Amino acid sequence: MKEVLALIEKRKQEFAQLPLFKFMQDKSIDPQQRLAWAPCVAPLAMNFGQLNKYDFRKEPTDDPIQQIINRHTYEDDHHWVWFLEDLEKLGFDNSIKFSDVLRFLWGKETYKTRQICHQIALHTFRCEPIVVLAAIEAIEATAHTAFTMTVQVTQELQQITKQKYLYFGEHHSHVETGHITGTDDVKQFLEEIQLTQEQRAKVFEVVEKVFEVFTEAIHEMMAYVEKHHFVQLMKAS
Repeated sequence: MKEVLALIEKRKQEFAQLPLFKFMQDKSIDPQQRLAWAPCVAPLAMNFGQLNKYDFRKEPTDDPIQQIINRHTYEDDHHWVWFLEDLEKLGFDNSIKFSDVLRFLWGKETYKTRQICHQIALHTFRCEPIVVLAAIEAIEATAHTAFTMTVQVTQELQQITKQKYLYFGEHHSHVETGHITGTDDVKQFLEEIQLTQEQRAKVFEVVEKVFEVFTEAIHEMMAYVEKHHFVQLMKAS
């Protein structure tokens, strides 16, 4: 798996250069505006628990890799609760018609983000655990990149609002290590896994797919934030 982890690290470095992350590092922009894309995360945040519970988790199992996956899913299946709390603290929980919420969540502006969990589920469906494990490693790499950026913004916001942000702040970042959780010395364990030629092809494919769908979603969020100013969003609400 060493070469797979090397691929993930390479794609992670490329992922970190996306325009939205550059935008989030620009301290000349109001920190609330730098998180104006937060509502767009809803399809991912809310579906991610389902992906862990019903797609990645397989119980009971005697497979050691599946056992590692299962332990990880119990850590990752409830982060949506933190997301909802942060939406309220960020000011997005104002009065809005239910029909307008549905139009947004199933509209063009969140199409790519809606596809993330769906595409990952499709590409890991009935795959052996090593392929799923590789997908999770790629997902964790994207999460580590994103939450490293959001922590910097929420730290600025905390100085203004005196609020603690669980999903976009340090609380979430501390559990997003960049690797699957719940297993000691996981990086060494992963490096020692030997892949067959067929496994290697499937693993490389799923890693590339994970970064592809997350990259498309991040571009979508950047397009959203370019069109919607935070103050205008609050007035619209």
